[in-house]
Amino acid sequence: MSAKVYFVSDAHFALPVDAAERQRRSTFLAFLESLHGVSQVVLDGDLFQFWFDLGKTMPKGYFDILEGLLRLRRSGTRIDYLAGNHDYWRSPFFRDELDIETHATDLVVATQGRRVLVAHGDGKGPGDHGYKLLKRVVRHPLAIACARALHPDVLEVCARRLDRWSHAQSTAQAVDSRRLEVAAEAAFARGFDALVLGHVHTQMHRHLPGGELLVLGDWLSLFSYARLEDGVFTPCRWPPA
Repeated sequence: MSAKVYFVSDAHFALPVDAAERQRRSTFLAFLESLHGVSQVVLDGDLFQFWFDLGKTMPKGYFDILEGLLRLRRSGTRIDYLAGNHDYWRSPFFRDELDIETHATDLVVATQGRRVLVAHGDGKGPGDHGYKLLKRVVRHPLAIACARALHPDVLEVCARRLDRWSHAQSTAQAVDSRRLEVAAEAAFARGFDALVLGHVHTQMHRHLPGGELLVLGDWLSLFSYARLEDGVFTPCRWPPA
């Protein structure tokens, strides 16, 4: 088995599956196929544009992605899947059916002499109090219970409308690099030597006093990811050069 760890985030696979979506899925599946047998793959949130399963039911339209992940897992590769702000509401399906470890919060990766903190990135660092409040509301058990009372089709319509509003708000904001650096400094103070983030949809690799900050980018336009091999991080794009 190849002692490499790959990190990828923010694919935002969605419905309907038009030509552009089909192409994005095809490239992602080729990427997963290339990773068969590596030691670990970390999906750092927002794999789907919206995922909310109801215990005995689950969203349809994603069989190709799920089958690609299952094939990767059966190759011997460990898969860790962090919750993003679009796919936080997951049941044990991924663990029980696909043998993928899911994480509601941050993940610690200790390998190759490194101690890495992986987080989706939404709400990390100072400021952004409006979003942090919204995050607490939509993840509250009462809000989740109310959502489970809705028909899945109605719930998805509501999620799409909320997503359009959220997207309009986020695209109007420039990337706050200093906020990300403050989050990294907080991780270094806790004994980590690297912080890996998703969510921001930009690719970044900075060497800071105390460690490294990596922002993974996305699989919407950048087709970006990061590799950790022999203790060294390398930001990458697909297809590889």
